Amino acid sequence: MAKSVNVGYTDTAISGNPVLTLPRGSVNYSADFRAKVDTPNEVILTNLTSPVDRPEKFRISYSEVANIYNGTDVDPSVYGPSKKGVSLLVQLTETFSETDSVDPMYRVDLPISIHCVMKFPANASITTAMLQTALGRLVSGFYATGSMTVDRLNSMVRGSLKPSDI
Repeated sequence: MAKSVNVGYTDTAISGNPVLTLPRGSVNYSADFRAKVDTPNEVILTNLTSPVDRPEKFRISYSEVANIYNGTDVDPSVYGPSKKGVSLLVQLTETFSETDSVDPMYRVDLPISIHCVMKFPANASITTAMLQTALGRLVSGFYATGSMTVDRLNSMVRGSLKPSDI
């Protein structure tokens, strides 16, 4: 018997079959970042090109999960033989700064923090390609169906969470 992983959903085609791409930041770790914290399970990278009083930092951590099923709705009858898992965290913190070209003394700092935790079974059937697909689906939660515009994000930041097409 050949085993396979079934994601459990089937996406309905989107009218016009849009190509959905999300540009990633051109982060150059070797040129622009240095490790501020470097332990076996966590690294905090600081951007040398950002101002000292407004550092941009990436926090990346790894931890083992004793029971990947805790807090899920998975029926115990279908648990895998091992409950062990992995948790990965990537966090970005940065500070935007609002200034005024007329008033050089005016400055308001605007802190931004974004993080993603990826938790999954320590199981050879879970591939990094599958994790990338899941990450892409997560990012899709910030966008309208088949769209790469910021319209849905614009609604979400105002507390309107339900997609307009539901």
